[in-house]
Amino acid sequence: MRSTAPIGEQTAEISLERLHYGKLASGAALSVPASEGYGVTLRSSNLQPADDRLMSPPQLMALRRFDPDLVDSAARLRGALLVRLSPEPQSSRAIFLRARFRPEDGDGGTGRLYQQSAVWSAPAAEWRRHPAALLAMVGAELDAIPDLVSDDEDARFSAEPARYIVRLLDPQDVWSALEDSLEQSRWAAPTLEFLAHGAETGKDATLTFGADDFASEAAFLRAVGLALQFLPASYPRWREISVVSGLRHAPQGLCLRYLPSLRAAAQNAVAA
Repeated sequence: MRSTAPIGEQTAEISLERLHYGKLASGAALSVPASEGYGVTLRSSNLQPADDRLMSPPQLMALRRFDPDLVDSAARLRGALLVRLSPEPQSSRAIFLRARFRPEDGDGGTGRLYQQSAVWSAPAAEWRRHPAALLAMVGAELDAIPDLVSDDEDARFSAEPARYIVRLLDPQDVWSALEDSLEQSRWAAPTLEFLAHGAETGKDATLTFGADDFASEAAFLRAVGLALQFLPASYPRWREISVVSGLRHAPQGLCLRYLPSLRAAAQNAVAA
């Protein structure tokens, strides 16, 4: 799995470890055979079984249980997205999680719901250097799609990392884009103020956007990526930043969240 940047640009390669959890499926509808139970269905060769628990949705979301009603109604088909550094104190990994509930008889079916998730993991330093590129990649390509019963088991548990070639962004270009956004959009000033205020206070806070702010998750991720790309490496709360889409729950720290079903009149009623 590889993506390339334009020829002639300065570039960097990012390697993303992969882990899938849920149930194996079969057929064109990707329905779940009655014999299949929950489990890790794919793991990159550089990950260990001990990593599985650390990458589970409840662990990453700081929840006792991840339930269907926590997924925003407008995000149920693709699922919720969470980007954060690992909550494990000794970890230096960034985690990108897509999790959803799908019917066992396939998307669009009426069968019993089960949880399907996909995780990417990268060094925390890569997340700080390339937030715009990583959020764009996650938005475009990280999907919780079940692996197949027919796939070779050994191959599934020694999967290659996903590797992407990304273009290095010029800081001046980032600032110019932000300046344009400050004049033309509703998101830029609140986001920069939120991050600056969070650095000053050290308190937990959530900034929630809805459908009146962004027409899609992709637009939200592009905007947040630009704001985070502007942050210096010395920003004191990098470890506490999370980016959330379609999840009606916010982890502790500084959370930038998008709920696609939310309209402006309802935003004050959404709990952080």
